[in-house]
Amino acid sequence: MIVLLGILSAFSFGVGDFLARFSSQEVGFKNSLFWMLIVGAIFYIILFSFFGNGLNPNSIGLSNSFLSGILIMFGLLCLYRGLQMGPVSIVAPITAINPLFVFLIRFALGSEPTFFQWVATLIIIAGAILVSLSADSHQQSLGLNKKQIKESVVVSFMASAMLALGLIFSQEASNTLDPLETVIYIRFFSLLGIASLLLISKSKIFITKKAIPILFFQGILETTGYFCLVFAYTFDKVSIAVVISSGFGLVTVILARLILKEKISKIQGSGILLTFLGVIGLTI
Repeated sequence: MIVLLGILSAFSFGVGDFLARFSSQEVGFKNSLFWMLIVGAIFYIILFSFFGNGLNPNSIGLSNSFLSGILIMFGLLCLYRGLQMGPVSIVAPITAINPLFVFLIRFALGSEPTFFQWVATLIIIAGAILVSLSADSHQQSLGLNKKQIKESVVVSFMASAMLALGLIFSQEASNTLDPLETVIYIRFFSLLGIASLLLISKSKIFITKKAIPILFFQGILETTGYFCLVFAYTFDKVSIAVVISSGFGLVTVILARLILKEKISKIQGSGILLTFLGVIGLTI
């Protein structure tokens, strides 16, 4: 059951992120995130009505949920910007190293990692460096210049770091709230954050007919990924589902190779492999 939830989570996140490339190019990365969260919120409330146990908020849980929601919102905003520009096969694996940042932050806060975790950390760093160095190989195939490639790499690392911080605060929130309930608050604050950002920046909120089906499935898939992961967490606090779900970036890379025909060099392929092996090692 838990293994299946992990596989569903990885698949849902991976395909959802892949769809985000198309919706971001159609309506812009800010609008893509806004509408994805709208669809996701409606779908999650439906799921919660069947599987949840009601709302029992408390100040500590809400505070951590607020911080988590805002950080995840900015993390997804950076991810969508990177996916909008491409290359997807560079953005996805770099963003997927967020367990590395979780590990480093936990270490800074006093946790005592094992030798195996340090080895996994070095493997992830080596993989991320290889992926970053291989980014220039996409200039000709995607028609991108060095500045655009560099921006994609930078926003991918920013997305990874902010998603990691958001994950830490979500874990803290789950210590005082029911995990399924926690997601409602986190999603609400993420939606509130992107809506406020759109209003402050005076960005036009719009949607096109072409984007509607993409955003519908994108919102359903992203929410399904979170639901499966959190639902597994209710069974097992140190769940194998977390390890399996970390392969979402690999799903996105495979789709980029098969559908977008993005070329993956030997250096990039080695970096991607090292990155995901390291992430699995770190989350075991």
